[in-house]
Amino acid sequence: MGEKTEQSNKKGIPRLLEIAGKKQYHLLLSAVLAVLHAAVALVPYILVYYIIEQLLRPPIDQMAIQTYLLWAIGAGISSYGLLYASGLLSHVAAFNILYELRTSATAKLGELSLGFTQQHASGTLKKIVADDIERIEGFLAHQIPDFVKGITLPVVTIAYLFFVDWRLAAISFVPLLILAIWVPLMIRSQAIKDALKQHMESQEEMNATIVEFVKAMPVMKIFGQTASNFKKYSQSVHGFTNFSNAYTRKSAPPFAVFMSFMGNATLPILVLGTFLYLYSGLSIATLILFLILGVGYMKPVFALSNMSMQLYLISRGVERMDHILMHPSQKEQLGAAPIAHDIEFRQVDFAYEEDQKVLDEVSFVLPEHSITAFIGPSGAGKSTAAQLIARFWDIQEGSIRIGGIDIRDFSLDTLMDKVAFVFQDVFIFHDTVFENIRMGMEKSEAEIMAAAKVAQCHTFIESLPQGYHTLLGQAGVYLSGGEQQRIQLARAILKDAPILILDEATAFSDPENEVQIQQAVSQLIAQKTVVIIAHRLSTVVDADQIILFDRGKVVGTGTHQALMSESELYQKMWNAHLRAQEFAI
Repeated sequence: MGEKTEQSNKKGIPRLLEIAGKKQYHLLLSAVLAVLHAAVALVPYILVYYIIEQLLRPPIDQMAIQTYLLWAIGAGISSYGLLYASGLLSHVAAFNILYELRTSATAKLGELSLGFTQQHASGTLKKIVADDIERIEGFLAHQIPDFVKGITLPVVTIAYLFFVDWRLAAISFVPLLILAIWVPLMIRSQAIKDALKQHMESQEEMNATIVEFVKAMPVMKIFGQTASNFKKYSQSVHGFTNFSNAYTRKSAPPFAVFMSFMGNATLPILVLGTFLYLYSGLSIATLILFLILGVGYMKPVFALSNMSMQLYLISRGVERMDHILMHPSQKEQLGAAPIAHDIEFRQVDFAYEEDQKVLDEVSFVLPEHSITAFIGPSGAGKSTAAQLIARFWDIQEGSIRIGGIDIRDFSLDTLMDKVAFVFQDVFIFHDTVFENIRMGMEKSEAEIMAAAKVAQCHTFIESLPQGYHTLLGQAGVYLSGGEQQRIQLARAILKDAPILILDEATAFSDPENEVQIQQAVSQLIAQKTVVIIAHRLSTVVDADQIILFDRGKVVGTGTHQALMSESELYQKMWNAHLRAQEFAI
C-alpha cells in the first residue's frame, strides 16, 4: 500500500480500491462468488416450480421429483457455500485493509509536525482513525458483496421470469424500474449530500466537545458545574440532536411512501396473475412462482435503497483519511549527523498562524555542554523556541543549527536521537512501569533499573505491588505528580541524548519530591547541552547564560549578574520573584 503516501487524483470508491492495492483482487473474487451465489440461489425456487408442475399434471413422475429435490438441496447447499466463501474473502480483505489503513494513518501522524495535531481536535482525529476507517471495513466486508448480489439477483430473476411469462414479468419489473430511477436520484441529490455533510460535521464537532468535556470534568466538579452548564458541550449535543430530528422528520414521509409501495409489490402480481389464471390459462404453479420470485428478488435490492448515504459517507471518510495520508510530511535529509552539539538560532521567524509572529528575527548561540535558561513573560516565545530545537514545528524564515548543520538536513530519527525533552506535563501510558521508562528503546532491564536509580525513583517503584512490572493507570496503580516526574526523568536518563530540553520539572512539586528531582536533574545534565524553560528565576541564577524573551524577540542575553545590571525587564521579573517568595498566608 505504498501508493497511499503519494498524491492521487482519485476520490471516493475508486480511491478506496486504489488504497486496497492487491487486496482488491480478494474483493473482486468475493464479488464473483456473490454473483454465483445469486444465480445458484435461484435454482431451488425454479426446481420447486417444476415439482409443483409435476404434481399438478398427472401422471406424476416420482423419479423426476426426487431428482429435482436432490438438485434443489444441492443448489441450496452450494449457494450457502458460495455466500460463505464470498463473505470470508471480503472480510479477510476488509480486515487487512483496515489494519493497513490504521497503521498507515498513525504512522503518518507520527511523520507530521506537532502543529498538524494541534490544529485538529483529538475528537476529529479519533473520528478519522477509528470511526471513518471502521465504516470502510463494514462497507468492504458487507456492502460490496450485498451490492453485487443486489444487482445480479434481480437481473437473473427478471430474465428467467420473462422466459416463463412475459406479462407477469413485465409487472414484476415495475418496482425494480422505480428503484433504478430512485437510487441514482438520491445519489446525485445535492440536498442529501449537503445534509449528510452537515451530519458528519455536527457529529465531529460533538465528538471534539465531548473529549474536551471529559478532560475538563475535574474542574467542572470543583465548581459544581454539570454537562448542561458546559455551554459548548450542550450546544453541540443539542445541535446534533436537533439536526438529526429535523432531517428525520423531513425525509420520513417520502421514504415511508416509497417503502410502502415497494413492500406491497405483491398486489399487482396477484391481481394480474389471478386474471390470467381465470381467463388466459395461466397455471397455478406459474402464479405461485411469480408470487414468490416476482417479489422475493426485491429483498436484496432494498439494501441498495440507502446506498446513496453509504457511498457518500464512505467517500467523505476516504477524503478525510486522505487529508492525513496526503498531508506533506516534514521534509528530512538522510545523510547529515552532527558531531558537535552547540545550538544556534539564525534570524528565526516563526508563526503558528499567518501574520501572527511568535518569534521575530531571533538569534542566539548555545555553546556545547552549557546550561542556558530561557525566561520571559507569559507568551514571550520561550517555550516555542525550545520546542523548535526538537523541530516540533518548521520555521518560516532563518535556520536552527546543531553542530553547524541545519536541523532540516537531519533525518527526523537522527534529530530525535540527539534531543531529550522533559515536559512539565507528564504522560503516563496504561502499561507497566518498565515499559513506561523504556518507551520503546532497545534497553535491558538492568539499564532501566540503573536509570531509575539515578532518577531517584527506584525505591518507590520497588514498593509497588509488582515492582517494575506494576501496571499503571486505569485499573492499575496511580502515581503522584512528583513520582510521575521522576519516571519522566528516568526516560531522559535512559535515552542519554546529548541535548536536553527541560521544562522546569520542579515547578509544581512538593519539597520532598523537589529535592529528589533536583538530585536527578543534576546527574542528568552532566556533559550535555541543556536548555531550561524557567518559571522560577531562583532555579537558573547559576546558569551559564540566560536568554530573555519578550514579545517574540530576544531582549537580553547574559548571566544573572549581567542581566541584573543591564536589563530593566529582568530586574522587574527578579523583584516580582522575590516578592512572590515572601508571600505567605
